[in-house]
Amino acid sequence: MANIIGPNQTRARRMWFVLIAAVVLLVALAVWNSARMSISMSAAASGDQQFAQTAPGTNTRIMVEITESVPEGTAKGRLLEKKTAELYARTASSVTLQWNAQTKIVMGKEADIHPGAVVHLTGTVRSDHSIQAEQLVILTGYVKVQ
Repeated sequence: MANIIGPNQTRARRMWFVLIAAVVLLVALAVWNSARMSISMSAAASGDQQFAQTAPGTNTRIMVEITESVPEGTAKGRLLEKKTAELYARTASSVTLQWNAQTKIVMGKEADIHPGAVVHLTGTVRSDHSIQAEQLVILTGYVKVQ
């Protein structure tokens, strides 16, 4: 006896195939996007020398303790070096950071960027070695500085 597959069964099999292919494609795109982003972002500049050698136009991530702030979206700070997940040490490097209305401020607000504040900064190094911030994460109270 021959096994006859009707048009409804064929359509159902095609739908399952399309659904599975779409899921595989979405997973592949997510993995590819993650890999692309990790390659395009530089490692966090954690030391004086590493930060000093960062070329203009490079995306970087650094920890900064704010030492002086100006209301117009500019602040100066001291580069921090990671000791443990919750402990950072001050370095000799000073950093000027700039932000604007497009800069994302996480775990706080612009008023929290003041002397003594600890900020995780993601941004682009400019030709004057200041950093144009894309994202500022306020970590005051969550980490300790020595």
